[in-house]
Amino acid sequence: MRITITPLVLSVLLSVFIPFSKANAQTLIAPSFLSGDSYTMGVLELSEAGEVGENMVWDYSTFLTVNSYNAQILSSSPSSFEDDYPYANWMLEAGGAQYYYNYGPDVFEYFGGVEGGASYPYNDSEIYFPYPFSYGETWTDTFDNVLNIAGFETHRSGIVSSVVDGYGTLDLPGGVHLDDVTRISLSREITDSSMTGEVTYLIDVAMFYSGTTVVPMVTHTHLQVIEVQDTSIQDYTEILQSYLVEIDELQNEATEINFTMFPNPASSKVQFVFAGGINAPHSTDVIEIRDISGRLIETLNLVPGVNSGAIDVSSWAKGVYTATSKLGLENVSTKQLIVE
Repeated sequence: MRITITPLVLSVLLSVFIPFSKANAQTLIAPSFLSGDSYTMGVLELSEAGEVGENMVWDYSTFLTVNSYNAQILSSSPSSFEDDYPYANWMLEAGGAQYYYNYGPDVFEYFGGVEGGASYPYNDSEIYFPYPFSYGETWTDTFDNVLNIAGFETHRSGIVSSVVDGYGTLDLPGGVHLDDVTRISLSREITDSSMTGEVTYLIDVAMFYSGTTVVPMVTHTHLQVIEVQDTSIQDYTEILQSYLVEIDELQNEATEINFTMFPNPASSKVQFVFAGGINAPHSTDVIEIRDISGRLIETLNLVPGVNSGAIDVSSWAKGVYTATSKLGLENVSTKQLIVE
């Protein structure tokens, strides 16, 4: 029997962002970000989550992603369905869908969203956890809503529980090292009941936040879907690959050079990755970094057949720089790099 995941159940899994300032890893505080910020997430099929505890060392430096997706955060107003979500402040856009949230200052809260052109607003929101949220603290919230899913009135009820169960350091692919990382375990039990039957979703997520992130650096997900005659289980991991600050719309990867930078903002090493690798030996394969005045600060020469390289920015002045890729004579793409 095929298991169909009904709309909006997995929305929290799309929530991830880069730090703008440092924070004590023992306490997660409300995030800092701008409308128009966007990011790329890499997806792994399966991996084990880092263990809980104090002063932990979590190492994901050797992990390889098998897929990726783009997402963007925008203000909830103006938006096509803003009237359905009067209490939301932000809209997350990913995969052609829109999800409505509050990202603070008091709580991380979910109000439903729009999938396939259909809106599924919650009258009773899911509150994932409060801000500030400190090591050892726990949170529980219940919710109860009536949605119209596929033409059927569906009663959706559930419970959310979360705990800050670890803090320490985190290493990511490309030599990225992050201090002051917070680990949160979030569990959601959701039951949909309608005239077609009952489906229960058990979702356990381990999330690793750095600084004032609005979404995690790493997310581990265990999903169990239970119906009367069948049960399905899925496990996968997501790792933040790149972050762009305040752009108007998601870039069209089909018409632009697809390179990413991580982390951004940065204070030590920045990893540059090209999707698909660099395979033209005759081309001028470089990335040029310039400061706000246009002065060339550093050039990264990329080796044909290798799809990544790194630059150490630890000695650079804080501020905004531009990273320009030049693959061949005509293919040029520029993105913003922030050094903090």
